[in-house]
Amino acid sequence: MAGVPGKNKLERGIRFYFDDSGGTPRELSGDMLPGTLQGGGVVLDEVDMSGASDAVKKALGGPGDGTVVAQFYLNDTATTGAHTVLKGMVGLIGTLTIQWGSNGAAPSTGDPEWEGEYVYLGGQMSASGKGIFSATFKPASGQADPAWGTVS
Repeated sequence: MAGVPGKNKLERGIRFYFDDSGGTPRELSGDMLPGTLQGGGVVLDEVDMSGASDAVKKALGGPGDGTVVAQFYLNDTATTGAHTVLKGMVGLIGTLTIQWGSNGAAPSTGDPEWEGEYVYLGGQMSASGKGIFSATFKPASGQADPAWGTVS
């Protein structure tokens, strides 16, 4: 990861893993475009609880959405390329793990980690010099909610 062109010091410390069709976690960080990772947390909907007017405004955190989106180069390397790993996972559930290393270093024990079971919704293709696709992942229903933890 240290020599990945275009990635700044902090981006080099991010690791992105998703299961392949055989259930093996695969690291896709090397194919991820710099600055494209979004998500890795839950944003709650705001539910209006006043039933009156804006003058008496009360709210409650409603259902959460923890969508994760990232862009990847269209890499078809056997077993490790982003396209190879994700092409067989459209509509299927896999474990998504994002880890953050300190100051651009590889993640190590105690560093932040976001993990949970996600459905891979697919990728939208574009051409920008190299083939690129935007991958979208949604938390899988009927599974434990994704959560923050630490690298073990």
